Amino acid sequence: MLFFIFFITITTSFLFAYVLEKFFLKKKLFIDKPSLRKTHKNPVPTAGGISILFSFLVFVFLLNNFYEFDINLLNVLAIAILPIMIVGLIDDYNEINIYIRLFAQFFSATLIIYFFQIKNNVLDVNLYTQTPYIIIIISIILSVWLMNLFNFMDGIDGYAASQGVFVSFSASIVAYINSPENFLFIILLGLGFSNLGFLLRNWYPAKIFMGDTGSVSIGCIFAFFIFYSASESLISIYTWLILLSIFIADSTYTLIVRIVTKKNILRPHLTHGFHILTKNRNSQLFTTKSLIILNTLWVLPLAILSNIFMNFHIIITFIAYLPLLMYLIKIGAGLENQEIK
Repeated sequence: MLFFIFFITITTSFLFAYVLEKFFLKKKLFIDKPSLRKTHKNPVPTAGGISILFSFLVFVFLLNNFYEFDINLLNVLAIAILPIMIVGLIDDYNEINIYIRLFAQFFSATLIIYFFQIKNNVLDVNLYTQTPYIIIIISIILSVWLMNLFNFMDGIDGYAASQGVFVSFSASIVAYINSPENFLFIILLGLGFSNLGFLLRNWYPAKIFMGDTGSVSIGCIFAFFIFYSASESLISIYTWLILLSIFIADSTYTLIVRIVTKKNILRPHLTHGFHILTKNRNSQLFTTKSLIILNTLWVLPLAILSNIFMNFHIIITFIAYLPLLMYLIKIGAGLENQEIK
């Protein structure tokens, strides 16, 4: 039955992305037009992330009808993701004020952290000391950063969707290794198939983009499962950091460079590592394939090692990030030259 549910999920994602693509083109809605700060050369429909969210909803509905698991957990996820999805959809249609986007993101992040770090501990006197407050604030900020992470890195065809597939499937493997009786590994598989169905239409040359509707929402979903799995001791935070290492290293390093060089961090730009690699190779496909190969041959084995050798997870995490940061530092001198005036 699970295979049937997975098949329905990927099929729904693919077909819904196809229908949205044709509908948006026909009605001239949610069309992302080319510009100096974008990599595509022709108008392409966006907001295709709706298909990922819809197919994941179908997956959860089918799973709930055939298997018994705690649906309340995913109800919280639905509440957290709703404002992100609505604001993202509006932003894909007509760009809105960044502070409105940030308000929605902080609201959803606060809800996630409340549910996993505060709700069951409101009577704990230690909760109201300085250290827990600092941890809560940092957790909220990191959740918002993760939401924007996928948005920042959704810059070329198939890139963010490929990462969504990889992180979902890889985290599912780790979750199964640690606790096969917990439904988390099945839910993560469903999320992976939702991304995979969309990827079939988003692969180079992309017929549709996920837009903020998809990228920020996927970041929110991962933030949710990161803190859930940590609260249940299912997947270590360090393992998640490794699985997301390529996106985290690229976006964080680029942000720091832009701050140091006094660039406007709120403006669109083409200065991420993957942007520069794409320009140097003159190929979006090369960059996306490189992501997949690096994730498979480097990131995943280290993530599994960090899960097995828990006493060495900090060292393994450092090893995972080291070559990524070395590459980014190597091309860092060219970041300013890549700036679009």
